[in-house]
Amino acid sequence: MTSKPSPSQKMTDPVRRLPVPAAAAPPPERARAFADTLAEAKGKHVLIALRGHPDPDGIASAMAQAHIAQRCGVGQTTIGYCHELSHRENRALVKLLGVELRKIKSVKDVGNVDFLSFVDAYDVDPDLADTDGIEVLTIVDHHRAPTPPKARFVDLRLDVGATATIFVEYLEQLAPLDSEVEDDQRIATALMHGLSTDTDDFMLARAGDFRAAAEIIEVCDRDLLADLSRRLIAPSAMDVMARALASLVVRRNFAMAGIGFVSEGDRDTIAQAADFLVRREDIDTVVVYGVVGDRFIEGSLRTHSPSVDPSAWLEQAFGYDDKGRPYGGGRRDKGGFRIPIGFLGRSTDRAQLWTLVEHAMRSALLRMVGDEPATGVLVQTV
Repeated sequence: MTSKPSPSQKMTDPVRRLPVPAAAAPPPERARAFADTLAEAKGKHVLIALRGHPDPDGIASAMAQAHIAQRCGVGQTTIGYCHELSHRENRALVKLLGVELRKIKSVKDVGNVDFLSFVDAYDVDPDLADTDGIEVLTIVDHHRAPTPPKARFVDLRLDVGATATIFVEYLEQLAPLDSEVEDDQRIATALMHGLSTDTDDFMLARAGDFRAAAEIIEVCDRDLLADLSRRLIAPSAMDVMARALASLVVRRNFAMAGIGFVSEGDRDTIAQAADFLVRREDIDTVVVYGVVGDRFIEGSLRTHSPSVDPSAWLEQAFGYDDKGRPYGGGRRDKGGFRIPIGFLGRSTDRAQLWTLVEHAMRSALLRMVGDEPATGVLVQTV
């Protein structure tokens, strides 16, 4: 007679063997509407314009849209971006999967474009030139937009943790991925990596994200996915973390840190420092900021507080540009902001420039937590 396994033996069983309740398939209407809209660009050139510094969720979603667009008869699809692939992990994604991305400053850099599409964003990158007069064909995103975005097709969902989740649903309905096809493996691997990174290794995943992961896991290249998931910390990130710790200011359960000047290629180290600092046990919200490339004040917010909406919090802290677009945005647990410093970036006195930035940032952040900043530059650290 076979004995029953002990509780400790059960705990060592692979997670994938655990019974998972079957989830109802998502309704196909949105996927069909997406395909119908892409079909309107049959024989045309669509530019999928990524906003900001491309991340795994955006890159994977763009790959999935290009795959579906080809099936729908779109003549040409280009994936373009304006800002550096600044994180080692993102550069590895592009290199290992052989993703074709074009770094551009103007739509004209990729020739005649008939339509724009946005994935993992609801608006065009403000640094992308010559977009006026080009119609936006599709918008697929999971971030909250301050105003309803405009396009022929809009799928904006706040109940998923990644845009990749939405594209897994589209693929399931329109063009199921085949584990025997190399190109399909690449797309599935990218989508799984995008899902994982945007949900913090599924710690923040919703039901739809888990369902999407289950749908594509058997199509992924497991070895390649493991390579992508090795998140090594670069020496430059260690340096930024040290600077953040040295300048840390704590007010009750809120913390902020200015890390000075960082290069364009290292701007993601700001987010890594925020991810590190929010793990401190006596704080639930942290903001880390610095001057990137002598052109922008960039920062990252991380929070465990259920009362902090990162997008609304950052909008209130830093306001809007002259076109009414917020300088900051985010989702449930994280956010980011980017504020141009204009002609001040030409200053040759970097110490004086940082003094001005530090004073402005700390004043704005202290007001958000109910503390009036002291006269002059606040220098108290913890």
